Amino acid sequence: MSVASGWRRIEISELPQLLERDDLTIFDMRDEFSYQQEHMGGARYLSNANLEEMIMKTPRDKPVLIYCYHGNASQSGARIFADFGFREVYDLIGGYEGLRTALAAAAAEPAYA
Repeated sequence: MSVASGWRRIEISELPQLLERDDLTIFDMRDEFSYQQEHMGGARYLSNANLEEMIMKTPRDKPVLIYCYHGNASQSGARIFADFGFREVYDLIGGYEGLRTALAAAAAEPAYA
């Protein structure tokens, strides 16, 4: 896990452990159309238009995961949440596209008996 200025960048391989947490809030920073088409279970749509509202409504003492398409814009989102006093903020390296690629690769692996 990489640490950067108040938030942590996590690898896709670390995601399952984080998703086990009941108190995790997930934000999707991709465009609204992409979010509507598909997103991680339980993810909330995060945009410039609703950023302030989401910051105000989300408990600062609970973990937050932010992802975007490729893991670039989510770094800015994570920094903003960390700057507002959130204690445990994560952003996903590789973003949603990296996750989709990893899941497709895992599904294509042959099963051994």
